[in-house]
Amino acid sequence: MNDVLAPPAHHPDLPQVPLKPLGKVLAVTSGKGGVGKTFVSANLAAALAKRGHKVLVLDADLGLANLDVVLNLYPKITLHDVFTGKAKLEDAILPAPGGFSVLLAGSGMVEYSRLTSEVRNEFLRVMNSLVPNYDVVILDTGAGISDVVLFAVSLASEVLMVATPEPTSLTDAYATIKVLVGQQQRQTIRVIINQATRSGSGVAITNQLQQVLDRFVVVGLNQQAIMRRQLMMQATPGCPAGVALGQIARNLEESVIPRAA
Repeated sequence: MNDVLAPPAHHPDLPQVPLKPLGKVLAVTSGKGGVGKTFVSANLAAALAKRGHKVLVLDADLGLANLDVVLNLYPKITLHDVFTGKAKLEDAILPAPGGFSVLLAGSGMVEYSRLTSEVRNEFLRVMNSLVPNYDVVILDTGAGISDVVLFAVSLASEVLMVATPEPTSLTDAYATIKVLVGQQQRQTIRVIINQATRSGSGVAITNQLQQVLDRFVVVGLNQQAIMRRQLMMQATPGCPAGVALGQIARNLEESVIPRAA
């Protein structure tokens, strides 16, 4: 993976400074909405926390946030309040079920639908403050290839692409991977096939996706796990999905979480 990533898109009004992906940041993204991104982010955080890591999940789906719903949390302070200077960053960080921390975003904020210089600079400020304090920061991004989503992904050293076996989900995943390779020079993107109906089907689906990418995009795509949507890491950690998430957590320890010197 390259040490320096180009900004996700050219914006004349934004400072054109090359972005360096942060070594402890993992972006969970998708080409299509409704595939279980937030579910994966929250349960992966719980799996990593169970392994003794200090983890924070940041709801980077600015404007259409739903991490609070998944975790049954009712925040009084959100990322919106931090961006606008109404609250301090440390006051917006909450403990979540599963032993990790969360930074929740406000929902329905139209001003976050595009990457303005203010949104970009505030997001960078928040990330620079958060990253030194955690073993890993997980960005639960929006779906697709908007400038806000691509900017959030560009800050991560590792990307998890969540898709389902449904054809439109796979088509959108392919399109998003193509953009990430072209704009951010991504060499490795990890894939999670969610809602797989049986063990092994995710492997076959990802192999098919890899063949298309090899032919038209040429990128090394690492398939990581097959998961079921029913997973709740705290309730049924021993189910197949829980085992798969545990394996993902172990694999990510090698690439995302730096070892102590």
